[in-house]
Amino acid sequence: MILRKDTNVTGVHSNGFAQAADGFLPPPTNLSLPGVLGENFSGPAAAATGSRTGRIAQAQLYLQERMAMANVFSRLKLGAKFLLIVMILVIGIIAGVLYLLFSQQKQAIVQEVETRALDLTAIIAFSSVPALLENDYPTLQMYIDGIKNRPGLRQVMILDLQGKVLAHCNTGERGKIYSDAWTKKVLHANSSLVVGSYLWREDNVVDVVTPIVAAVNQKVGFARAVVSLGSAEQAIHAMSHEIWLIGFIATAVAFVLVAYFSRMVTHPLRALDQKALQISRGERDIQIEVTTRDEIGHLQLALRTMVDEVRLQTRLTALGPTTSHLAHEIRTPVAAIMRHIRELQSQAANAELGDKLLGEVNQLNDLIEQLLQFSQKKKLARSRTDVNDLLEQTLLVLEAVLQQKQIKLKRDLPELPLISADKRLLQSVFTNLIQNAVDAMEAPGELTLQTKFLAGNSDDLVGVGATPSLPAIHELEAAKTGAAVPAAKASVLQKIKQRLLVETPNLTQRTLLAKFSLEKPAVMIVIRDTGCGIAKENLEQLFLPFFTTKKNGNGLGLALSHKIIQEHQGAISVDSREGLGTTFTILLPA
Repeated sequence: MILRKDTNVTGVHSNGFAQAADGFLPPPTNLSLPGVLGENFSGPAAAATGSRTGRIAQAQLYLQERMAMANVFSRLKLGAKFLLIVMILVIGIIAGVLYLLFSQQKQAIVQEVETRALDLTAIIAFSSVPALLENDYPTLQMYIDGIKNRPGLRQVMILDLQGKVLAHCNTGERGKIYSDAWTKKVLHANSSLVVGSYLWREDNVVDVVTPIVAAVNQKVGFARAVVSLGSAEQAIHAMSHEIWLIGFIATAVAFVLVAYFSRMVTHPLRALDQKALQISRGERDIQIEVTTRDEIGHLQLALRTMVDEVRLQTRLTALGPTTSHLAHEIRTPVAAIMRHIRELQSQAANAELGDKLLGEVNQLNDLIEQLLQFSQKKKLARSRTDVNDLLEQTLLVLEAVLQQKQIKLKRDLPELPLISADKRLLQSVFTNLIQNAVDAMEAPGELTLQTKFLAGNSDDLVGVGATPSLPAIHELEAAKTGAAVPAAKASVLQKIKQRLLVETPNLTQRTLLAKFSLEKPAVMIVIRDTGCGIAKENLEQLFLPFFTTKKNGNGLGLALSHKIIQEHQGAISVDSREGLGTTFTILLPA
């Protein structure tokens, strides 16, 4: 809105205030738009055809631009993608916050100017009541002249109820009647009011009015002021510079922080990527460290477990044919030796020697059987099996040894569902693990057997003893000292991870080849001893054939146990600490 002089509005002399044509006139109705999207219109049909063609071309161009952007984004490295996406979000948030701040501050500055203008008109209205009632217009003009030179005050006046100017900062305006739209708003004001803001003589101004009231509900005139917003605009301009500076600093700080955290997140992934490339090239001697306990750590663990599995399977595959050939080569001469021993046993003088030789040859035959069993894959003779019953049968066989070494036996064998398993092979695994536990302990020792059914829900671990006996499904090579981790409320796998952190402080442990999904029901078997433990360097080779730390061991027991558990689609893991004992955990699908 522009305040103009000597302008006639609606046939009434209104030189004081008038509407600006450029602010309020509607657009002309006969505008001719040049061809949208670049078409030249020569008629309705041509216009429609050209418009359709242009829209298609524009859509194609839009798709090409988006595809080009997608191709560029896909070629970026993961760290750059992460940085770009997060920075876009951060910049959007910073821009939104700064915009809200700017809007609020701008509104506050304008409101302050309006409040001062309203205070001014209120003072004029209060002071003008006696003079206005007495029609003392010179006194009214004196009031106006006394304040007209205030900074930022563009116009100030006193009007009667019909819009006639009784006093004005420009004495030439006295006696005129204003009838413009803004004055009409003024004449309807019943209280102090901001009439509006508009452009007056290239200056943004705010128009305010306060009714002059002689008695209750008795208006006798209006005090009106037009105040410049120039000072407010200067303050807003200065504030905008400050906000831009704040935004720049905040964006720079956010960029540094995002880049730092992006490197923290993506560095382990880049290392995993390099390891994966090495594996794809056939390299097997690769060391993968688990550096975090989040999803990246799970990936590191999965890749490490896979490498261990591949390394072991490669060795086992290479040993299989050799082991089988060696067993067959040994079997023939052993059979001949056995015949000669039986001839010696038939002679009374050599009977005792024959018995000794027969015992040694029987041990050799057992080794041959183990070699053949390890190298050959036979179909499992599955049947419905009670795991607890197999453990009890194994304990019966080894009862004399346990009593001899004064080993205390602790059982925690709740009722379990039957599983599908080869009873003979599974019992051989239990026998081997329990025998190893007995051999590792000196009197007095303690052997603990635990079983549990894992149904895949959040309560699966209730009742399991607070010992390092849970299945180490993932690998931890860290010493944990500090506050306990809260009980997990998610999956069984998460609970197992947290139990390991809580219940095995300062435990250096290594889990080998424990690939098993706990989303499905499973039976868990834990065999724990209080023996000498296993050295960390030996854990790497624990399930390899022919590796043993026993003086009279052949190194096939654990390798064969691992093979049998794998053939049952299960998993076997070991946790050990030197001087404190070893825990073997077996998971079998239920």
